[in-house]
Amino acid sequence: MKKISNYIPSVILCVLLIISLLGTSALIVADVRLTSEETIELAQKEDIDEKSYAAIDKYYKEKASATGIPSEVFMGSITKEYVRDVIDSQIEATYRVFESGRAYSHASIPNPELEASIEKFFNDYADKTNYPKDEKFETKLKETKTQAYKTINSNCDIFKVDSMQSHGLLSKISKFYRRKTTLTVIAAVFDALMIGLILLVNKRKRDVLYWVGISAAISGIIGLIPAIHLVRTHYYDSFSIKQPQVFAAYTKTLYSLTDTFIRVQALLLISGAVLIVLYALCCRFFKGKTAENQK
Repeated sequence: MKKISNYIPSVILCVLLIISLLGTSALIVADVRLTSEETIELAQKEDIDEKSYAAIDKYYKEKASATGIPSEVFMGSITKEYVRDVIDSQIEATYRVFESGRAYSHASIPNPELEASIEKFFNDYADKTNYPKDEKFETKLKETKTQAYKTINSNCDIFKVDSMQSHGLLSKISKFYRRKTTLTVIAAVFDALMIGLILLVNKRKRDVLYWVGISAAISGIIGLIPAIHLVRTHYYDSFSIKQPQVFAAYTKTLYSLTDTFIRVQALLLISGAVLIVLYALCCRFFKGKTAENQK
């Protein structure tokens, strides 16, 4: 291992393997955790539907004086379960965009109770004030229903996908998302290639344990230090996002991804330490064998 002809190439391959392992770890986390199922589970676990529900309730209470429509007309038919279904549906639609690269579109989930409540209010108001139920009346009724669905969908768009699409970010994310599994496989193959080259460079095969172990351990440490810092300092909490449901969606997702990355890096560090210990045991064993043969 101490020979220059072996040492320098091993160091170079070790550095490349460290970088590659870091990239592979990040790609594995993205490939495993960035799915509609994982995101929906996280949203439900963090009660983001309650935050969206509260935002919708606040909106209608603030608008009641301006529109003349009591918030109960809307909120009496908008349940937390319905809001949760809308959020889940939008998350699924978002990942379909990621997978297909198509433009984002999300159909509103019908709420017959909400539509009936709005119709009842309009009809009662018209009957009470002798307002004619003409074309203008029907147009206003239709617009109110449409706006109600827009309000619900907007407050349930917890990742602001519409905004991402308008700023051209959605297509860029989609390009990466569609290639993440391929990139993960390529990174893993590159890891294997580096290990194979280390094996070829070192005549003493036990030295491979050392170089791979050192690479894994250093990669684990390099990844752990910043990731742990982000979690311990609550770095993501400093994000200036006004809407509570959007803030919770982004920060909780980032913390979840970081936690998973920490686990992967910790596993790398432990694996590297085990390989180094095995290398030390092998050296001790062969040193003992050599000593016996010299007697």
